[in-house]
Amino acid sequence: MKKMVLKILALFFVAFTSAQNIDVSGNVKDPTGLPIPGVNVIVKHTNIGTITDFDGNFSVTNVEIGSTITVSYIGYITKEIVVVDSSRLTIQLEEDVAKLDEIIVIGYGTQKKKESTGAVSVVSSATIEKLKPTRIEQALQGQVAGVNITTNSGSPGAGSTINIRGVSTNGDSRPLILVDGNVVEDLSVINPNDIESMNILKDATAGIYGVRAANGVILITTKTGRKETALTVEYSAYTGFQQTTRKMPVLNATEYALIINEAYANGGSTPPFTNIAELGVGTNWQDEVFQSAPIHNHNISFKGGKKKSSYSYSSSFLTQDGIVGGNKSNFSRFTNSATYNLDFLENFKFKSGITLTRTNKRNLLENALGSVLFNALNMAPNIPVRDENGEYSLADGLGGEVINPLAQIANTYDRTKVMKLNGFGGLSYDFLDHFTASANIQFNYSEVRNKKFFPIDNYGTGKVFNTQKSEVQEFLDYFRDYTFDAFVKYENTFNDNHKVNVLLGTSVFKTTGEFTGKIGFDIIDNSILNAAILKASDVEDRFEDKGRNDKFDSRLLSYFTRLQYDYKGKYLFSAVLRRDGSTKFGPGNRFGYFPSGSIGWVVSDEDFMSQNSFFDLLKLRASYGIIGNDRIVDYGYTSLLNGEGIYFFNNQENVGAASGPISNPDIKWETQKTLDIGLDLRILNGKVDITTDYFKRRTEDLLDGNGEFDWGFVLTAE
Repeated sequence: MKKMVLKILALFFVAFTSAQNIDVSGNVKDPTGLPIPGVNVIVKHTNIGTITDFDGNFSVTNVEIGSTITVSYIGYITKEIVVVDSSRLTIQLEEDVAKLDEIIVIGYGTQKKKESTGAVSVVSSATIEKLKPTRIEQALQGQVAGVNITTNSGSPGAGSTINIRGVSTNGDSRPLILVDGNVVEDLSVINPNDIESMNILKDATAGIYGVRAANGVILITTKTGRKETALTVEYSAYTGFQQTTRKMPVLNATEYALIINEAYANGGSTPPFTNIAELGVGTNWQDEVFQSAPIHNHNISFKGGKKKSSYSYSSSFLTQDGIVGGNKSNFSRFTNSATYNLDFLENFKFKSGITLTRTNKRNLLENALGSVLFNALNMAPNIPVRDENGEYSLADGLGGEVINPLAQIANTYDRTKVMKLNGFGGLSYDFLDHFTASANIQFNYSEVRNKKFFPIDNYGTGKVFNTQKSEVQEFLDYFRDYTFDAFVKYENTFNDNHKVNVLLGTSVFKTTGEFTGKIGFDIIDNSILNAAILKASDVEDRFEDKGRNDKFDSRLLSYFTRLQYDYKGKYLFSAVLRRDGSTKFGPGNRFGYFPSGSIGWVVSDEDFMSQNSFFDLLKLRASYGIIGNDRIVDYGYTSLLNGEGIYFFNNQENVGAASGPISNPDIKWETQKTLDIGLDLRILNGKVDITTDYFKRRTEDLLDGNGEFDWGFVLTAE
């Protein structure tokens, strides 16, 4: 009996010790011994886990002895460690040199980079995090060959012009931008901190996206939660100050007076400055205008997932003053985004996401005659900022466009508020082993509010900016679009050597807009506090009697197919055919067919390269295709009553509608024919990547995308 009791106690002891839970802690390092922050440390097959801190340390509580901990981070090989006791762990991750299997985003799917036959460049989240850009365009600047970023302005929040392989059309040369497969026209809605990677398609393989891909495609993938991972919370912030790096060399007051006197003397006139010695240095208007500008950014994100679902939520706030004007040129952005993905039933997958962005931008006149910096460079240095009465000094005698820049800043009231909401939902179904049917719908909705106030003011004799009548403008514009895609994919591998991927689908796109607004005059007390249409004594509609369109409606209907084939992963082939229909053209030219094809040869996988240890990858590729472009004004193929007619009847002027620009019923698709021949090299165990491309692009039937102009006539009748 005593032996039986001892056996039972022993069994209880063994069961207790085998099920004992402990706390596991440790440190994660890279191959050089440096700590890696942000590494996922998860107890396998559970939601228990954490991420490493800035010093690479982690701690996971309530871990059962004998369970497995998975340690993973992008760019490193995942490690699994069996927990045997509570000893502190030191984990060294190895870099994943098998970058040949890197997955890139292509049209309506993904593909191994090694098997890609197109000219594709990738920008990773690590690159973006190092740059800390306020807008996504800044993360592309100088990072991708063939992509030119031209900053439209130096003011906070200002956008940039993106050109992929130059300007190929007279009109809109912007590339197509997709975020998680959804069209986004304005990159200001995306928080750069949310981006996982950016893929840039630069050749004819972008033709799978049709007409909107004529100028290249930028595919952005955002960070999201992963299945079977614990909830992780990340917070990041930075703050700083911005200053101009250079000021233009200008004359001081004494030097200026000497030059002016010399000019007058050479012209036979009496020099205006008689006491030059008293002028001294005078006013450096650049010093008065430029200032240190603060910038603050905060980001927080929540990510996680269960066995069949994943979710994420992120929020960010950015505020940035201008180095010119300070808070008078402030830009602020508040972004919220969320995603949710779910696998349900047996073969269904659901994905969804929504993003809400609000921006508030204060504007100063820039990039023009009479702008603040123009005035700072052209104001005379002998003029003080304020006169003896404490009022801003006038800029008499300096030309009609030159005024006191500080007075200009003080009297500028120009604010643009933008609310943008975009979302998407998608459903896919796997059937018959090798088929997948997918349907996605995406929408964008924007409201753009602009308010300007022009108070009565005098900047000097004959100045173009003098206002005799106060004015307020309140504009509200609406923009809406939606895209619906439906497609079927077939993927199969035959005899382990022949891999086939076939895509067949359709796409529908519609975009509409409406412009509204009013202009009011004679504001009470000439004060910004009363600057509102409701308080103006004289109000007119923004489009009243203008004969201009205050709405637009444009649509696209497309059908597409793609065949991809590779043999043993060495010989690659892809062909695309797309049929696009656009309302920009008349019935006879509405549809166009646009084919493209590409081939590739992975030389490094050949038998005769088997003894090679220098090349990790050696690939030759070529592509050729035709892509259409329809980026012109609406209804150019037919005559519209969008002109302005002025006629006099009984000696009174009357305004009416008139026929607009001369129509062209034969207007048709612009086509771009692009040839690309490329070489991809990866050497020294993946440490060096070399990509070389030769491309030739020819544009035919060039469209004038800037064909919108005023049109009218004057008729006199007695």
